Amino acid sequence: MIPRWVARLLWAFRGKRPVRLHLADVPGMETMPSLDGILVGRWGGHYVLLTPKVVVAEDVSHAISGTVEVPAERVLFVQVHPGGAA
Repeated sequence: MIPRWVARLLWAFRGKRPVRLHLADVPGMETMPSLDGILVGRWGGHYVLLTPKVVVAEDVSHAISGTVEVPAERVLFVQVHPGGAA
């Protein structure tokens, strides 16, 4: 396990990356949308996204204002967008 200060230093050098967070299904919901945004870090057990968008279908998304913090236990996997376009 690396120390927390080293992890933060690595985040700083890697920079912000456009990602899609694929979320786990919630009981009672038909499907769970994914979230697109700029990943600025993972702190306190949460993924932190800037300029978030809710992705309902591959070609349909809705922008959300502000910053989104997603609990890590809700994220199935993180997909990094190639070429830097979110």
